[in-house]
Amino acid sequence: MRPKVIKIVIDSKLEEVPSVGRKVREICLSMRLPSFEAFQIELCVVEAVTNSIKHAYRLEAGHQVEITLSIVSDKFVFDICDTGIPMDSKLLEEKGPALSVDADNLESISEKGRGLAIIKKIMDNVVYTSKQGKNCFSMRKKLDLKSVVDTGNLKFEIR
Repeated sequence: MRPKVIKIVIDSKLEEVPSVGRKVREICLSMRLPSFEAFQIELCVVEAVTNSIKHAYRLEAGHQVEITLSIVSDKFVFDICDTGIPMDSKLLEEKGPALSVDADNLESISEKGRGLAIIKKIMDNVVYTSKQGKNCFSMRKKLDLKSVVDTGNLKFEIR
């Protein structure tokens, strides 16, 4: 399978995030990934893009968030890049909040602070770099090549 690259560029507005999620899910399903796996990958990308907008840009519109999907050999590589405030890389080393919940006490479940823990649980590898004003959050997910279809040379940009 030859490498493929898909690039999506959005403005730093939370309203843009659902379109990124839909596009990622569409790509995953077009490659015949199981629907649950496509959902998990979509969730991770949406969480990472949302973090970029909320934390790097502090919800300030007018900045770019660049999402690059590379399909390399037997894995997806997602790079979510911004030029905002860098993340404290120690956050990736922390265990983070527990993902299990008490079904009898749903009110106690926090709506915030679980994104990185979810991403680290689902993805096979997560790396964060910040160099020369560009912050990149990279996630890798191994693919089951038997279920993946070669979709040709995919390249497009959403603005």
